[in-house]
Amino acid sequence: MQSPRPGRWCEQHQRWECVKPRSRNRGECHGTAVADSDSCRMHLGKRTAPVIAEAAARQLVATYGLPRDIAPTDALLEEVRYSAGHVAWLRGQVAALEAQSLVWGVTEEAEKNATEFAGTDTTRSAAMNMWLDLYHKERRYLLDVTKAVIAAGVEERRVKLAEAQGSLLNDVIRRILARLSLTPEQSKLLPLVVPEELRRAAAMAAAN
Repeated sequence: MQSPRPGRWCEQHQRWECVKPRSRNRGECHGTAVADSDSCRMHLGKRTAPVIAEAAARQLVATYGLPRDIAPTDALLEEVRYSAGHVAWLRGQVAALEAQSLVWGVTEEAEKNATEFAGTDTTRSAAMNMWLDLYHKERRYLLDVTKAVIAAGVEERRVKLAEAQGSLLNDVIRRILARLSLTPEQSKLLPLVVPEELRRAAAMAAAN
């Protein structure tokens, strides 16, 4: 069997084992290989703890991902979008439940194997459904992170940026129209045509 990881696969014990030889020419070591190393605890000795810690760190990176650079305001807005998506998904799960199951259902199940009558003891009681509980918690979190965005002034900065862009666009349009040498009749249409086209462009941008 080809090894996709350090260590030696033992068919007898069906596990990855140490590749180091046993002392006094006693053959192969059959100790379990530690984490992603090719040695057992005995052969690693004092290096056992660091090896295990490194393997755990690699697993955390694979699970949670590496850090990335992001502006604080962008992180807040991203969190709002993610939470809003979670709320919408959880709302669908809650909507699919029967009304009674929202506040009544199975709260405990226990397997009975040591008694004469083996089986499962089921306890039902009045309790909030798990999906409903998660929905309420995520809604509270969405509210909290939205408050954080507002407190950080993200929306205010967006408004100021939009105003600055609008002012710049207005100046550009004025210079363009001034160079076109429009007739008096065409100039009369400007107060109608230009705002209509700007509103149309804003609507298309919002839709995308």
